[in-house]
Amino acid sequence: GNSGNSNAGGNGKGNSKGKAGDASVDHVNAVTGDKVEIDGKNIRVTHPNGMKEEIENGRFRMEDALGRTIVERAATAADVARL
Repeated sequence: GNSGNSNAGGNGKGNSKGKAGDASVDHVNAVTGDKVEIDGKNIRVTHPNGMKEEIENGRFRMEDALGRTIVERAATAADVARL
């Protein structure tokens, strides 16, 4: 359980810094099934149930499986760490 969360955050950050020259980096967390896409400072996570969380231009947005925005606000450090 705990290692899955650590891997999700660690891999995302490691990929974005290690491959800064790439246009984007995709990763699927084997434990959670979450698809993580990183493009520069933008992060998008698509959960297996269809929900999406995204940080783009300093804003956090969460969408339900039907694409409806359910949260939109300024992104926090906690959002970045979680995604």
